[in-house]
Order: sequence, then structure tokens, then C-alpha cells
Amino acid sequence: MQRSVLAGAARRLLGLALVVIGGTALLSLALGALSGKNLARSIAVGFYVVGAVALFLCFLLGSWGPVRRRSDDASLPAGPLRIRPIRKATPEERVEARRSSLGLFVLGLVLVLIGVAIDPTRHAF
Repeated sequence: MQRSVLAGAARRLLGLALVVIGGTALLSLALGALSGKNLARSIAVGFYVVGAVALFLCFLLGSWGPVRRRSDDASLPAGPLRIRPIRKATPEERVEARRSSLGLFVLGLVLVLIGVAIDPTRHAF
């Protein structure tokens, strides 16, 4: 891969992580202020919750099997209980699922660690 492609990907990933971290902090701060609770604790709990959701999504994506739904067959009747044909996932799809799962794991872990660092109940000073 070219260096510019990797630099662009790293820049987009960093931007996405900053948006998630900033959005979590702002939403947690707003909810904590509205409820009249300790703001540092509210932000920490927000990071815990969003980190746990990211880790749960990592688990779901990582446990996705090697088969996918075939969506090109429109001859089957519509409905929630219809039998959908399956196909084997391509190697690219499997690699993408592993990378996405790993990215969600790292993001979730970072969010939980930020929550631990901010949480005032974790410091016994």
C-alpha cells in the first residue's frame, strides 16, 4: 500500500475516534448537568456505557460465521419468516469483519480506560 493511502486511513480513523470520544463526553456532560449529578462521574459513566456497547458490537461482529445472506434472489416471497438463501463469505468480507471487530475492541477498551481515568469514585485520595 502507498504511504498516502495509509496516512489518509489513519487520519479518518483518528477523526472518527475523536468524534466518538467528544460526542460521548458532551452528551454525558449534558445529561449529568440536567440530572444535577457529579459531572466527572457522569462523563465516566458515559464512557463506560459507550465502551461496553462497542465491546458488545465487537463480540457480535467477531462471532459472525463464514456465511452471508444472498440478497440477489427477489423471486422469494417477502416477509420476516421467509427462507433466505445463503452463500459463503468472500475472503475480503472475512478480513473486513475481523478488522472491524478488532477496531471496535480497541475503541471500546480505550473508552473504558478513559472512563476509569476520569471516574472520581476510583480515586481514594
